[in-house]
Amino acid sequence: MAERRPNHGDRYVDHGLRANPFAAPGHNDVLGEAFVDRGLPTPKPGTGTLIQVIGEAGAGKTSQLKHWQAQHPGPYHWVPRTPRRSRWTTPPPPEGGIVYGDELDRMPSPVRSRWFRTCAADGATLVAGTHRDLSRPAARAGLHVITHHLGPADQALLQEVIDLRLRSVAIGDDMPEFATADLVHDVLRASAGNLREADVLCHQRLAQHVAHLQ
Repeated sequence: MAERRPNHGDRYVDHGLRANPFAAPGHNDVLGEAFVDRGLPTPKPGTGTLIQVIGEAGAGKTSQLKHWQAQHPGPYHWVPRTPRRSRWTTPPPPEGGIVYGDELDRMPSPVRSRWFRTCAADGATLVAGTHRDLSRPAARAGLHVITHHLGPADQALLQEVIDLRLRSVAIGDDMPEFATADLVHDVLRASAGNLREADVLCHQRLAQHVAHLQ
C-alpha cells in the first residue's frame, strides 16, 4: 500500500493528483482528447480525397482529427452550432495539400460545396469530422471519398482513455486506486459508450472518491 501523503488542504494533491482531469458537468471538455489509437490510417496530403470520420457527439472525432493534424499540419476549421450566421464563414484553403474541417455537417451546403470544389481543384486532402455521410456532395465536387465510422467506446478503450487522463495529472508514479474494472464498467453502462458523457461521470466519481478517502 502506498504511503499516506500529508494533508495539504487539497484532496487531489493529497491523493497524488494535481487536479481532477475530467470535465466538470456543463463543460465541453471531451475525455476522448486523451487520444487512444483506434487503428485508422493516417491521411496523406495531396490526394484529392475527402476523408470523413463519422460518429455521434462524444465519439472521439475531434480527438482523431487533432491527432492527425499534429502529424500533418494544416488549417483547421470548426463549424459552430450557434450563432447560425457563423456557419457561413468561409473555410480556409488547404496548405501543404491538406485541410481539416470539424462538425462539417453543420456547414451550409453552398459553402461546403465550394470548399469541396476548391480542395478537388487543388488535389488536396480534406479531413472531416461529421455526424452524417457527405459522400455524395464530395463525389459531385470531384473528390474521392474514404469513410471511417467511430462507434461507442468499449470497456478496453474507456479503461485506456481514463488511465491516460489520470496519468496526465499524476504526481510522481502514484495514482489513486480509482479506475477499477468495476468502475469503468459502471461508467460505460451509464454513458452507453459516449466519451463525452463518460468524461462528466468520471469527474463526478473521482470527486466523490477523493472526498471519501482518508
